[in-house]
Amino acid sequence: MIRAAQLPGYSWDTTGRVEASIQALIGARLAELPARAATVAARLREVTGDCRLVAVYLRPDSPDAVVGLCERLASTQSARERARLHHEIGRLRFARPGTAEVSLTGDLGQVLTGAGDRTRAYVPDPGHRDMIGSLLDDFGTGFSDFVESQHEVPGPNARLRQGLVKSWRLPDGTRVISKRANPAKPGRFAQEQFAYRAIASRLAGPVTFGRDRRLQLAPLLATIRDGASGHVYAILQWVSGETAESMLLAPGEHASLLRDYRDLMDALLDRGILWGDLSPRNILVHGPVHHLVDFEKTQAPGEAPVSHGDRGAYCRGQIGVEELGVLCPEDAVRTCLHGYLDPDTWDVNAPGPVPFPPRPEVTAVLAGRGVTDPDLGTYNRTDRQIWQVRSPDLDPVTGQPRYPGLVNFRVEHYLSCAGRTDADDYDRKTTEILIAGRRHGCFDDALGAVADAVDEAERQFVVAEVAGLLAGNDTGPVTAPHAAIRALVDRIDVLDTARQDPGTFRSACTALGKEGR
Repeated sequence: MIRAAQLPGYSWDTTGRVEASIQALIGARLAELPARAATVAARLREVTGDCRLVAVYLRPDSPDAVVGLCERLASTQSARERARLHHEIGRLRFARPGTAEVSLTGDLGQVLTGAGDRTRAYVPDPGHRDMIGSLLDDFGTGFSDFVESQHEVPGPNARLRQGLVKSWRLPDGTRVISKRANPAKPGRFAQEQFAYRAIASRLAGPVTFGRDRRLQLAPLLATIRDGASGHVYAILQWVSGETAESMLLAPGEHASLLRDYRDLMDALLDRGILWGDLSPRNILVHGPVHHLVDFEKTQAPGEAPVSHGDRGAYCRGQIGVEELGVLCPEDAVRTCLHGYLDPDTWDVNAPGPVPFPPRPEVTAVLAGRGVTDPDLGTYNRTDRQIWQVRSPDLDPVTGQPRYPGLVNFRVEHYLSCAGRTDADDYDRKTTEILIAGRRHGCFDDALGAVADAVDEAERQFVVAEVAGLLAGNDTGPVTAPHAAIRALVDRIDVLDTARQDPGTFRSACTALGKEGR
């Protein structure tokens, strides 16, 4: 799955407040311990990339055996030994051998629809059956707690993900990724598992594309339903690489990478595969090898290549504006998707119905305006408005690239992490605020007003996670920073209410911008 960049501490937070808050939390506990504990804690942070093992080491209720293993892990110079010890710490804390009834099956449906307290595992490769069976027998009813306690895999725009994607080690130190079914998206996980199996069959054997690039799926080890918790997990082998998203966000020329993206997309479409999650964040690039992950929005492949018309409709969906459009300038998107996507042909006065599946973001904005059955011209006009405010530009102060569309993603993401059922609507409101900012000549202030509030919510979420870890919560969701979430929601509501009047809106953006500073 996704390989997270190991940042030095919390350097992404340019205010320094996250690092200072976490240092204070850790320092309060270190004050009660011998001086050498500070050295061990710092080393654990350095070698693991987060504060989870630090919290386990510092908690007063940690058994001496666990503390001893943490100290061994901090002292060893062997990465392989650290990996093995990391697993052993989890095993010592959570394993309950022989307490679960485990069934290995070749029927994926049994795992996805099973009930009761039996733990079931679908293992597609017979060579992994003994390893998966032994792992589940060893952890017993503690398997889910073990997984939930492990290192979370963040992304560049989601520092916290409420435990859905974790990175951990098998007994021999081998690194894996687990993805838990999201209860907020019923049916998505099952669809993904069946789609993965069908796509893996279609792509069996070496698949090359473009300029001698190689296409592979991240290898699935097992799909597991834990009988004790009811959680369902996909366990995948860790693969090396950098996400195409991170590469596109890095400084430099991206034409070669986008050419590979187009070639990869055509290779899939030529094989009848409409990969609904063809996001750059779901492509791991390691030299010539491109690994694909995340198939929640992907249907089982058709028998024939996808038609040219369907390819155009596909690119007018999430791929064009929502994925590439928020990471790349419009000219780069046009070049990458040439022949499939041409905004110059979008007639903003066209009558008649929309002849392709509408994008949810456009539908949501139109519904908020009271338009539930738009003609094609209205749809095209709205889609262009959204693209114009989500496309990357240059920060007027620093001159560096900035990515306004990612603010929408972060608003929806952190409100969802806080359990807000209206997160999608605040994504819509944020889009309308940015459109109003463009229309009223105060786009920079409008963007800054929302970004400041979501930045603060993110900072407080990350600090709350570490506070929870030190307090003993490493298996449950992070307690949301309700004051910061409330401030974010209130700020968006103020701007959304003011956006119809140019003067009122500009004044609100200016006032809120001063608050953020």
